[in-house]
Amino acid sequence: MTRNRNILPLALLLVLAIAAPASAQVRIGRVSLGHTADGQPSILVPVTYPIQLVGHAEPLTITLRNRAGERVFHRGFRVRLSAGGLRRPERRQRFTFVHRIDLRDQPLLRPGLRATVRAGGRLDANADGVPELDAADESEQSLPLASRHGRCSTPPAGHTLPGRRTTEQLPACTGAPSWRIVQQPENGSAHVEGGELVYRSGRGFRGTDMLTLSGGREVRFTVEPRSEPVVRALGDSVTAGFGYYSNGTPMTIGRLFGCRPPAKAFDDACSSNSLVTVNTQKLVYAPDYGLSNNVSWAAQWANEHGVTNFENLAVSGSEPADWAPEGELHGTTAAIEAEDPDYVLMTIGANPLLSNMLFGVDNMGCAVESDVLGGYRECIEAAFAEVHLREHLQSLYEDLVAHTDATIYLMQYHLSVPSTALAYSATQIAEMGQLLNGEIAAIAAAVNPQRLQVVTPPHFNVGIDISPVYPSTFSCSRLGYTVDGPSVQSTPTQDELAILHPLSFCKGPEGGGPPWVISGDTGIHPSAAGYEQMAARVPPPAG
Repeated sequence: MTRNRNILPLALLLVLAIAAPASAQVRIGRVSLGHTADGQPSILVPVTYPIQLVGHAEPLTITLRNRAGERVFHRGFRVRLSAGGLRRPERRQRFTFVHRIDLRDQPLLRPGLRATVRAGGRLDANADGVPELDAADESEQSLPLASRHGRCSTPPAGHTLPGRRTTEQLPACTGAPSWRIVQQPENGSAHVEGGELVYRSGRGFRGTDMLTLSGGREVRFTVEPRSEPVVRALGDSVTAGFGYYSNGTPMTIGRLFGCRPPAKAFDDACSSNSLVTVNTQKLVYAPDYGLSNNVSWAAQWANEHGVTNFENLAVSGSEPADWAPEGELHGTTAAIEAEDPDYVLMTIGANPLLSNMLFGVDNMGCAVESDVLGGYRECIEAAFAEVHLREHLQSLYEDLVAHTDATIYLMQYHLSVPSTALAYSATQIAEMGQLLNGEIAAIAAAVNPQRLQVVTPPHFNVGIDISPVYPSTFSCSRLGYTVDGPSVQSTPTQDELAILHPLSFCKGPEGGGPPWVISGDTGIHPSAAGYEQMAARVPPPAG
């Protein structure tokens, strides 16, 4: 079979493009004097940061001098930055965090005070001592003793242990707000007590919880053990988040062929962990490897559990042989192994088989022959053998198990039915993916079922009858036709299925919301909403 670096998730894979990296600038705004909830003076310092610094502890120092130039106050500290809840995808390129510097027990404030503020923003995504982003700003300005503008400090990103009571200071403001909780957290309880916010998570909960104070101010808590894990990801386009640029912008169908991986090079174009926006460029990863755009299942899992030591090194279009010993990308595998991370996340195995079978002119025999002679399963299994799927996956798995102590999560492939899959029916595509996922699980079980933990994504409903691959027990038809559920496939695929199955097709997703599959690649890769469903299946970090 001819080597082909097409992308694909559970039924094939192509590509998408466009986005510029966020500015690494840090900018200090106008300082003002506010008051805490119990009436004590507090200085409020707004600082604008690149979005990649969300969740990271960054330094701020402030010095106050009187009219004679004498230093009357100095404080330096680090605060874990928060931008409230992250979107899926997160398209903000920067956010403003208002720091709070309390002046309790300090000399009386007098006219003529000048404030010197220094703010830093350093991103070392993999903790190797070499920052991917490094910026700072310094500002000297007068400190007004009154403010005409309403402003409140930003609650920092909180961290607590499961089931433990924790307290956070309520925001300080230039005015005198009356704080109350307008939306309780989903996985715990909270109340206001004096000048503090008191939160306790459910005992069995692990992850990120959010509550909302009056004025729409969001407070975020990460409920995890104190030790933060080291997380690395590798694999193909389903791990890389193909179809989204690093700034969270989705690729459009017009950019598809400019994003498709070339046959002789790896560029990771139009993927959420990459700065590359067209397949004529060289591979350059995003500074935070796509963590802040919150697109890929790996990034969403890491964000949910407060992970900041994170690299998503997946490359769209790559195959198991590329990551295994002697493969073109094994240098990256070896670098990951040398770090001995706590967790390795990956989806790998679909290339080149599914792309060849679904798009290759000479490789459409399984669908055609099985319609006449039967033997579809046997044909697919023969194709697995032809590309040495088992051997290459086993080699990669054994290499990772031998050279790390990591827990390795193997995400299987989702079901997507592209609108361009003319040779294969939805049922055949579903069966193909089922067989591929079965191979992944069987090889993992044979190598090391304790270390290699297979994660099965939820079923991506097609909206038609695809039995016996998946049961059809749902109906939205007046005639009683049953299907697998309200469709979560891409918009063009749903439009096509509605025409081909007018009496039985069930449009979705149920309850509204975006489809779980993007449209820009004709309906192949998960959307950020689909990746959210996949990430939710991955167990939380141990501890």
